[in-house]
Amino acid sequence: MRRIEVAVPGLDPRLSGLVIAHLSDIHVKRFARPRALERALALIAAEGADLLLLTGDYVCVSLHSLPRIAGALRHLPAPALATLGNHDHRAGAAAVGAALRSAGVRVLMNEHATVELRGVPLHVIGVDDGATRHADPDRAFRDVPARGLRIAITHDPRQTDRLAAHGPDLILAGHTHGGQIDVPGLTRRILRGRGYRYAGGLYRVGRSVVHVSRGLGASVPVRVRVPAEFTLITLRPAAAS
Repeated sequence: MRRIEVAVPGLDPRLSGLVIAHLSDIHVKRFARPRALERALALIAAEGADLLLLTGDYVCVSLHSLPRIAGALRHLPAPALATLGNHDHRAGAAAVGAALRSAGVRVLMNEHATVELRGVPLHVIGVDDGATRHADPDRAFRDVPARGLRIAITHDPRQTDRLAAHGPDLILAGHTHGGQIDVPGLTRRILRGRGYRYAGGLYRVGRSVVHVSRGLGASVPVRVRVPAEFTLITLRPAAAS
């Protein structure tokens, strides 16, 4: 579990201290029990997170794991919204989306939803996966109120600049696994060569703070110097940080 604080200019004082849990790249394999997901959800519940945002790749290549994923998510510790990843689209987006919805997760596919937390409206903009050419940020941001906290979620961080052009306060993504095998001076260069300017961690792009998760799992279970993670993001007013 990783903890970070994000300073948001103009944050409604009622949202100061709000905790958002960011989960990405769960990658539950065929017939496997989603132990990492279960542990993460238990910790998120224990920490009292206010909102759970998931940024794609719940499966690897098979849909056989969907009942176990949905089962783990049925006891959600907080309101949950999600977008899909490239593995989800290739395995079967309709089935993955249906499984998430059955567990109470709202799936956003180039659309937004407004949730009320602490009596304050918060806008979550879900941009579909860019790696499989389903992303449409303009459509996703259409009719999103200009006022209020705006958080964009997407799987592919290569969409970051397009999302930042719409001015959200926070952008969450995954997909890269942080490079998964970190060879100093080489891994990031390879990722940049493939278009991944935002490979893992925190960035500021325009007025937006960007968090790219290293992910909870991986389709190939090998990590070197890039530990798995889920993240608790605490919001603070900019002047207080």
